[in-house]
Amino acid sequence: MRLFLQHRLFAAVFALAAALRVLTITGYSPAVWLEDAFDYVGVAERMQPYPVRPSGYSFLLWLMRPLHSLAAVVTVQHLMGLAMGVMVYALVRRRASRLRTGWAVLAAAPVLLDAYQIFFEHTVLSDVLFSFLVITAVTVVLWRPRISPGHAVSAGLLLAAATLTRSIGLILLPLLAGHLLINRSGLRIFITTVVAAAIPLGGYAAWYGSWHGSPALNAGSGVWLWARTMPFADCAKIKPPTDEAVLCPTQPVGLRPASPYFIWSDWSPLRKVPGHPVTTNADLFQPKINELAGSLARRAILSQPLDYLEVVTRDLQRTLNWKRGPNPHSVPIVYNRYAFPNAEGPLPDGVRIPGGGIQQDLRAYERGPTATAFSEPAAEWMRVYQASVFLPGPFFGLLSVGALLAYAATCAVRSRRETAKSAAWPLAIGVALVVGPVVVTAYDSRYWLPAIPLFCLALAISVGGRTVDDTHDSSSAEEPRSFRTAGRPEGSGQPDHMG
Repeated sequence: MRLFLQHRLFAAVFALAAALRVLTITGYSPAVWLEDAFDYVGVAERMQPYPVRPSGYSFLLWLMRPLHSLAAVVTVQHLMGLAMGVMVYALVRRRASRLRTGWAVLAAAPVLLDAYQIFFEHTVLSDVLFSFLVITAVTVVLWRPRISPGHAVSAGLLLAAATLTRSIGLILLPLLAGHLLINRSGLRIFITTVVAAAIPLGGYAAWYGSWHGSPALNAGSGVWLWARTMPFADCAKIKPPTDEAVLCPTQPVGLRPASPYFIWSDWSPLRKVPGHPVTTNADLFQPKINELAGSLARRAILSQPLDYLEVVTRDLQRTLNWKRGPNPHSVPIVYNRYAFPNAEGPLPDGVRIPGGGIQQDLRAYERGPTATAFSEPAAEWMRVYQASVFLPGPFFGLLSVGALLAYAATCAVRSRRETAKSAAWPLAIGVALVVGPVVVTAYDSRYWLPAIPLFCLALAISVGGRTVDDTHDSSSAEEPRSFRTAGRPEGSGQPDHMG
């Protein structure tokens, strides 16, 4: 009871968050669908390293396959969302103990209450698993002022798992290495962490090579970068060789669609490479196609660097859009929109993963109906909620700028530089997850969803982390067992326990 009273405000928000997820599970059965989901299920049915994207999320589906329940899958993802809220709250209480409880609750509120967070938890997509692994890695690293070997290795394994879930996770591993170096964690911790991360990545690459002929995490880096450059690439300026010229876009520059359309549309130039027929999505990422696409992309960037910078900047500005998806009441939605469905209908069919069609794979996995079915009024309540309760782009922009400014101010104060080192870790990951996809693939509002709690953490730690003076004043004080004061002072080497 005492523990509940200490955290009653957070308990109330947590209870509301749990109730919203129960409403979602009740209102939409078994799950909400987007196009990528059919690939994930197909890979889980015939477990293999997928050329388009790493198979980590499909591995989770494969592990849960004996349950034959997509409802169980999304329930686990909802639990991950709630767990992320707990981690953010607990970490702010430990590492930003100068802040009042309400600020810790506010930092956790977006991941607990944002309607789009809840929406993606209810989809068969890798986003929530990726976010959960990243937030857990951040929590493990920052739980103690000085990271232990066990925590460092755990963080390396978590980020390796995140990389095998979404390839953008690969850019986070150097950030972990940099954090260990900046904090002088020691050569032994650094080496063991690198080895711990390398083992699962190397094992996956070897598995990939046994299927596709050469080790890799996926086969699409060249294709994704090529698509990134297609909105501006001018082959009259680039003058590519003949074998690459077949990948040049035919539309005038001002009339071209967004980057993803150049990969997935029926008219995609990737389908025109001689000697490389395309029948499934994976065929678009054949080694030769990927090689030609990557080469043309690099030529485009070198020939038109300002145009490339303009496209990246323009897409970053889209992060500030107020809306992140259509209004759930605006148009009929069956699937494949970032909004809770408002109309029932069949899911598509066709071969995504060789060996079975979409409908065959869904029936084999679920052993029951898979098209989203509604239960009113719960479904309508969540549609109304999604139309109103979310973090708009301008507020996300203010949050990110606030985190950056608070971090800069912390760096400027000598007594708070240890705090700055702690805040730098979630801040750097958040920036990487916002900027990275726009630089190498395309803009998508769901890509920056995991950055929200990271910026909340960075801002809270920058503002509320302890100073050197606080450390000296409290070094002899007895610590009560609560999230607010359980954390050791910044820079303390005293042992602590995660719990």
